[in-house]
Amino acid sequence: MKIVKGRTDIVRDPKTGAIINVDTEAHRAAVNSSRARQQAKLQIERNSSDINNIKEELSEIKTMMRQLLGSMSNDGR
Repeated sequence: MKIVKGRTDIVRDPKTGAIINVDTEAHRAAVNSSRARQQAKLQIERNSSDINNIKEELSEIKTMMRQLLGSMSNDGR
């Protein structure tokens, strides 16, 4: 491998001419960052699902309350 002038994080493959990143710390940080973003995305999806479930349950409760109050007012007539 040939060292790229002025860089310590990359080298050039002499056979293919490809530039290869040899900075393992940067790679590890990128992988960890990607995992953290994925976990945050999953948490947001779970939170959204929970919120939607709560909305549905609240709507059901409101409907039952209206029915209960409606039947109470009809019984009082």
